[in-house]
Amino acid sequence: MRMTRQRREPPSFLWALPTLFICLVVMCIALAGCPLPQEPPYPDPGVPALYHDAYHYTDYRDGVGDFVYIQLWNFSWLYDNETPLDASDDTYGVAAFGLANPEHLMGSQGLTNALGLIIRPGAQSYTVNSPYYDPAVPGNFYASNTFAPGPGNEMENPAGFIDVIDADTIHTAGEVTEGTVVISWDLTYTRIPTLGGGWLPWVQWPLPYTLGLFPAWMTYYVHMPNALVTGTFTVNDGVEDTYELNGVKGYHDGFYGEAVFSDLEWDWLDYKQYSQSGYEDISVHMLHPHGPVYDCQGGWSPCTPGNLRVYYNGTEYNFTRKDDDIVITYLDFSLDPEFGLQYPTEVNIHAWDAAGNDLDLTWTLAHYMRVYYDVPDPFADNVTYEILADFDGTFTPGGGDPVMIRGNGFSDWGSPPFQ
Repeated sequence: MRMTRQRREPPSFLWALPTLFICLVVMCIALAGCPLPQEPPYPDPGVPALYHDAYHYTDYRDGVGDFVYIQLWNFSWLYDNETPLDASDDTYGVAAFGLANPEHLMGSQGLTNALGLIIRPGAQSYTVNSPYYDPAVPGNFYASNTFAPGPGNEMENPAGFIDVIDADTIHTAGEVTEGTVVISWDLTYTRIPTLGGGWLPWVQWPLPYTLGLFPAWMTYYVHMPNALVTGTFTVNDGVEDTYELNGVKGYHDGFYGEAVFSDLEWDWLDYKQYSQSGYEDISVHMLHPHGPVYDCQGGWSPCTPGNLRVYYNGTEYNFTRKDDDIVITYLDFSLDPEFGLQYPTEVNIHAWDAAGNDLDLTWTLAHYMRVYYDVPDPFADNVTYEILADFDGTFTPGGGDPVMIRGNGFSDWGSPPFQ
């Protein structure tokens, strides 16, 4: 795998929520008679299908929390600069598409947009959003209800598209401009079968009520936790840099639901090692919110979900919070002086189960970028710290020998919401 970079002179989850003007009287009327969400069982993680990438608004529209319906399609890649044991010179890119409130409910503007992000030590990093397009205008938004391969794109808006080639191959391209910076991409994602299939850790998981009134929920899926990425990713900030990707590490996930995304505080990581001399193929993925902690309807607590998956030697190992078998220890923090927030710079994740499977993994920050979610009142703002990190640790399958984990990967950490 390699990335080549061409350089020539030219002739801050990753998209903003819409402005929501909320009338409490209308909300109370809308809430009358609404059923309370039932508590889910602890998740039995499954395997997502192409259907999970599909457009789901019409499937779940219920006249209650539809005004905060959100959906995200996220594609990322990580190039290790042929130094897999040192993340300080890695390059990381994201292409993402978002949708919110497609029917302009509760006096609020719906939107669809796209985003390009790049973290590149030694050069300026950027988060660039497209304009916000009105999804109700013909030609501004389309997404398939199945995401099955076929003629045409499965999702598109004026900034780009997603085209499903088959269940293991997805093509995305787009261009976003903000100020004087342009990011464009043309990327093909191909699943790595030796590192396992997709992962479906949340299915309509109930979240804290929106504004304390509206039942909220989210489905989160990882269609391609382990992919190879080929194509180009271009950044033009007055000097044009084109990153030519050839089999670099890739990742594709998404979510949909009726919830305010900035309310969630989370720990997330994407790590995989393969084709490295002296190290075995293994991948580790985690989505483990550290807040808010809340009670599920039905009486069990805490409801805050937490899931971690290890894939090794043809076997998938899943860990959840059910039996307190995931412990995250923050070993060191730094202070962000602009927002007065602390963000972790060294974290240990320890997960185990009754079968004797044990993960002991530590990541150390090498480079970071923050994404600021400026969400209109009455909702809280949020900052996400996107982190390139060095990973070190072991995974011990029950009754087996420890497997060395050592290399570079990606983590992010969502701050507590604030006004």
